[in-house]
Amino acid sequence: MSRSILQTIVHAFRRVALPLTWYYVVTLAIPIANGAAQAGAVFVRHALVVIVAPPVLIVLAGAGYDAVRWLARGRRRTGSPASAV
Repeated sequence: MSRSILQTIVHAFRRVALPLTWYYVVTLAIPIANGAAQAGAVFVRHALVVIVAPPVLIVLAGAGYDAVRWLARGRRRTGSPASAV
């Protein structure tokens, strides 16, 4: 993983830290406080998706954003017009 992609992903995590914390509070902590954890396997599956999906999406979005920037820089260096695509 290149350094710029890693920096983009770290920056993305810093940007979404507070909203992601609130997302976890609303989707996990409040239901646990209300007794949803007693649902057993259903709640565990829900919790796993809630915990795993956002970081995966953040990494994919960060890497995708960096890839688009890299492609745009390469296109400018070669002098290819944007309409040629």
